[in-house]
Amino acid sequence: MSALQTKLSNSYESFCNYMQKDTKGAEIAIYTASGLLFAYAYYNIRPITKFGKGTDIPKIFIRDKITQYGKIDSIDPSSKSGPLLLVNHKPPLGFLVPFAKQLPVKLPGVAVNANGYSWLQTVAVGKRVEFIPISRDGDDNSAVCRVLLVCPENKQGLIDASEALLSLGFGKTIDLPQTINDAEWQKYYKHLMKVEKNAKDQRLGLWSTSLPPTPWPLKFSKKKLNAFILSLLPADRRLPELVR
Repeated sequence: MSALQTKLSNSYESFCNYMQKDTKGAEIAIYTASGLLFAYAYYNIRPITKFGKGTDIPKIFIRDKITQYGKIDSIDPSSKSGPLLLVNHKPPLGFLVPFAKQLPVKLPGVAVNANGYSWLQTVAVGKRVEFIPISRDGDDNSAVCRVLLVCPENKQGLIDASEALLSLGFGKTIDLPQTINDAEWQKYYKHLMKVEKNAKDQRLGLWSTSLPPTPWPLKFSKKKLNAFILSLLPADRRLPELVR
């Protein structure tokens, strides 16, 4: 037993002597490894990076569908592909970034008409949003993102902008960019098509003039059914008036 104790004591003294020696090489290795780990973590999180154009968004954010946060400052109607939401992106440590940037955002799966543009100006501008990058568009420095308006008065708390516009008949579905082959986004697009079909059936918005009127008995029964379903929902589960 004494031999074991002696061996342990010698090992401990050897370790202490080693730690007291000049270990610059080990320190450099440790600091280098720590720096590489920090750089990798920063690249994946980007805590102080404000996005001002689509190409600022890392591919890993698109691949992993990382939710971003911000506020819609204004709407730019000048884009050929439809109005762009100018989003003031808020990174996790955005308070450390003194300058402001506006990220041009396109809504996925919907071509917005004039009424839709007015709706966005009235309802969306000034709203806090959560947005999920889908793809980057290098032509006009924009990003295609699923945009969720933060509406605390609604129990669900979030309203999908593309879905709301289609449900009101304020736009038509369009194909997602060919570069998007993600199964989850394809499922989302099919959902938008169902929302559009419901707006067509009710002849809402642009469908009120582009489609023949619904037969009176069918229109009356649908109106009564929708009113009945709406009456069953609690007030905090109903969409705000400007969204319905």
